[in-house]
Order: sequence, then C-alpha cells, then structure tokens
Amino acid sequence: ILLGNTEVGKTSFILRYTEEYYQPIYLTTIGIDFKVKEATLSNNKKYKLYFYDTTGQEKYRSIAVNLIKNAEGVLLMYDVTKQSSFQSISEWMESIYNSKPKNFPIILAGNKIDLEKREVTTEEGEKLAKDYGIPFFEISNKEGINVTEACLALANKIVEQREAEANANNSDNAKDDAKVEKGKKLDEVQTNDKKKTVLNLNM
Repeated sequence: ILLGNTEVGKTSFILRYTEEYYQPIYLTTIGIDFKVKEATLSNNKKYKLYFYDTTGQEKYRSIAVNLIKNAEGVLLMYDVTKQSSFQSISEWMESIYNSKPKNFPIILAGNKIDLEKREVTTEEGEKLAKDYGIPFFEISNKEGINVTEACLALANKIVEQREAEANANNSDNAKDDAKVEKGKKLDEVQTNDKKKTVLNLNM
C-alpha cells in the first residue's frame, strides 16, 4: 500500500507506474483505490502487483491504518517541497510498527524532485531512511524518475520476506519432525529394553 500525507503524489505515482500516465491535476483520494500491474522480479518470476492508494487526510487516517494490518509492504511517501509531509513520516512509521514487525518491507520515497522549491534535502531523506534501516528513493512522477525502481524494490523485498518466512517455517517443521523421530526411536529402545528385561526374568 501507499502511505503518506495528502497531496504528496500517491495517486499520480500509481498511475505513472501502472498506466505510464502522469496526472498533472491533483485529485483527492476518498477512502481507498487500487491498481494492478504484472512485473518480472529479480527471481525471474512474474507476479501481479496490487497497489492500494490510501487517502492522506487526517479524518480518513483510520482507513489507512486498518489496511496496514493486511498489507505485505508499504511505500511511504513525502513531498520534498513540503517539510510538514516529511515530519509526518515518523507518525506513519509508528502506525506501521504498531501492526507489523521491524523487518516489515518498507520503502521511503521523496516525491516531486522535478520542482525547484525544496524544503527537504536529499541528505535529510537518506538519514531518515538509514535511521529506520529502510531503502530510500527520490522520485518524480512527472518525469518518471525512479518510479519503476521504487516499485520493483518494494516488490522484491516482499518476495524476499515471503521466502525467508517460508524457509523459517520449513526449518521449524524439520526440527519438529526430528523431535518426533527421536521420540519414536527412544520409545523403541525403551520397549526393547523392557522386552529384554522380561526375557531375562523368565530365564
């Protein structure tokens, strides 16, 4: 899902990636919207990527927070020309971590780098991302800069997370199977020992 304050460019970001179209007119998202696009990831497999666009308005914030619970990854966006949207990142991160573990896939993106009036420097964005231990991109929906790269980076992180969790579950299952097998062998040994003891007593 995409998270961030209102007017940071979440809707135009999704349109740019999924439809290769730039929407210059700002339209407020009410509730949620979603788009789908097929992509080949770093493991050379094709996936359908579902992008959920959420409203950044404060009165609808609870909708976005509820979506986090079922999300597999988040692209968290701010507007480099609005310091307030950058300062809100910590609040969004808190909302994410209230529902998800620290290793949950998150990408931080600073949008509108095509505009000259900047209030957030590249270095500030890089430092914040480093503090949270997450990847960082500066993007431009208008110019198409790093839009595809940010989307694929998030998708690849989600797949890597899935595979890591699957491997961990397989490892736990293998350990459980080993314990069961060990228990069976122990029972067999104990049973055989009892048989031997009975046999010796009857001699």
